[in-house]
Amino acid sequence: MTGQTFSPEFFIVVILLLIAFFLLRRSAKKYSIPKGKEVYDDLGSRGKILRSQKYGLTGKPDMIVRKGRKLIPYEYKSTDASVPREGHIFQMVTYFLILEDLYPEFTIKYGVLKYKNQAFRIDNIDENKRKLLDVVFEMRNSRFEPIRNHNNSGRCFRCSFKENCQQSLIRQHI
Repeated sequence: MTGQTFSPEFFIVVILLLIAFFLLRRSAKKYSIPKGKEVYDDLGSRGKILRSQKYGLTGKPDMIVRKGRKLIPYEYKSTDASVPREGHIFQMVTYFLILEDLYPEFTIKYGVLKYKNQAFRIDNIDENKRKLLDVVFEMRNSRFEPIRNHNNSGRCFRCSFKENCQQSLIRQHI
C-alpha cells in the first residue's frame, strides 16, 4: 500500500476554505443573522419586492431565513440604537403580514432587527399588527395630505412630499 502525498496547492485550498468558513461564521454572528437556510436576500439589492394582496402592503426585507416550517425576517440598520425605533418595528411587522399572506403554510414567530451596535428580537404579536393596520388605515384615509411630525429641516430635504408640502421647513428658511 503506497502512501498518498498531497500537493502544496491542495493544502492552500484547504486553508483558504477553512478561513472562508470561519469568516462567514464570524460575519453571521456579528450581524446577528438567524441560523437556518437563507431563502431571500436583499442585502446586495437582489431581492424582489414582496406584495401582500390581502393588506395592500409591499416590502423588501434584507433577508429571510427558513428554519424548518418557520420564516424569520431580518432587517439591518446602519445606525446605532439602544431600543428599536417605532418605525423600524412597523417595518418588521409589515414583513410579518406580507409573509403570512404569501406563505400561510409557514409560521413567522419573530424577526431580527439589527442595528450597528446591537440586535433586537421583534415578536410577531397581534397588538403590533393592530397598531400597524391602524396607521395604514389612517394614512390611506388622509387624502394624501401629510402632517409634519418633526422640526428637523434635514428630514424635509429627503421627503418624497417636499415639492407639494404646505408644512415644509425648507421653504420657511428660504
